[in-house]
Amino acid sequence: MELIRIICATLIILITLPSVSYAENSTLPKAPYINSQTIRNWIKHDREFVFVDVREPKEFEAGHLPSAINIPYYEMENRREEIPLDRPAVIYCTHSSWRAPYSGNLLADLGLDNIFVLEGGASSWNAGGQVIYAKGSEEPEIIEKPKDLKKEFKKPVHREYKTPIDLTERQLREFDGKNGRPAYVAVNGVIYDVTQSRLWRGGEHDPSDGQGYAGYDLTELLELSPHGDKYVIEFPVVGRLLD
Repeated sequence: MELIRIICATLIILITLPSVSYAENSTLPKAPYINSQTIRNWIKHDREFVFVDVREPKEFEAGHLPSAINIPYYEMENRREEIPLDRPAVIYCTHSSWRAPYSGNLLADLGLDNIFVLEGGASSWNAGGQVIYAKGSEEPEIIEKPKDLKKEFKKPVHREYKTPIDLTERQLREFDGKNGRPAYVAVNGVIYDVTQSRLWRGGEHDPSDGQGYAGYDLTELLELSPHGDKYVIEFPVVGRLLD
């Protein structure tokens, strides 16, 4: 009898929770990933495509992949007509952790079906901490990635959900990154969408040694982390964590 009462109480709680639509709010990748080896094979066989760099203009000016065009992610919707329709467009940012997938999702929602996201971003294009960039019409050359520009960049804009999704801790558990569900984490009362990050695939943060999971408030955990919350706060803001 006690077990039956517990099951009934649990069902009542689940039924009375506000419903949240995954399909409407999910930011799971809609544009397929493509790796650097495939791109190099395209180049080898003269297949036409275009790189689209969605980083800040200063990042692009410091160096970019061969023949890339620069459309910052926050300008993508207004400049979508600059994306060619007659050949593949390969979107990338520094690591393709959220700016590139965000742009790929947006273009996919706008009906473009020739969009790919470069896995690992510009950082994966060449080994050893170097990236192949092109300067104007010159031949591509290998230069070091810029290290002193981050402090000059504008803070990301247009990263908050148009309609905030405020969740309780119990509701947050639903967004655990498993079985196709979005991956959300809370830090200092703010909920972030980390679904796009390659470090959060499957809802577990790879570098955390089994301590960081999506669907939870990670405030205390990040206080012990050497980098704190400086990387998490770069992700899109979902809403607030309710008491």
